[in-house]
Amino acid sequence: MGLFFSFIGSIPPGSINITAMQYAVSGRKTAALYFSLAAALTEYLYAGIAVKFQMYLTENAAISANFQVISGLVLLTLGVVNLTRKKLPTLQPQQKEKRNAFRKGVLISLANPLAIPFWLAVTFYLQSIGWVNLSGNNYLVYVAGISTGTFLLLLLVIQLGAQFSSIQHNKFVIYRLPGIIFVCMGIYTFYQ
Repeated sequence: MGLFFSFIGSIPPGSINITAMQYAVSGRKTAALYFSLAAALTEYLYAGIAVKFQMYLTENAAISANFQVISGLVLLTLGVVNLTRKKLPTLQPQQKEKRNAFRKGVLISLANPLAIPFWLAVTFYLQSIGWVNLSGNNYLVYVAGISTGTFLLLLLVIQLGAQFSSIQHNKFVIYRLPGIIFVCMGIYTFYQ
């Protein structure tokens, strides 16, 4: 259940899958894989926190409201950074790019607090209809499924992005379009 809902829940454009697509489109598939691995591991952490503290967070509406404000700020910042970027990335030595991509995956995932409310809601729903039982080792299996679902979707995004490597020198597609999407998502988050 965790894998399925994680895969489906990661389909809408977000900061993580858009960044993975940027790496893939720009021909940096190895960096995209390291980024995706870091994002999936961070998703494991967020899902674990969400499941463990589900009851506490759902009872405190002020905490949930702060997550949306933080998410909106992060999305707007990512959008502005992408919109103001002047040049395409220069290729770095592969080892350095792997480290940078992994670090970026962790940072962007940590700056994605929407994962916690999402997993709170999904987990509560799945438990309420009896599809998930989180007692004993089931908790670890459920959270591992969530992380795996995120990673599998990002692998699909990378594969699709690599198919479009012919546009890797197009600044609008690589930076401006994702920047516009991030800004719109940030504005929408504040609107909600």
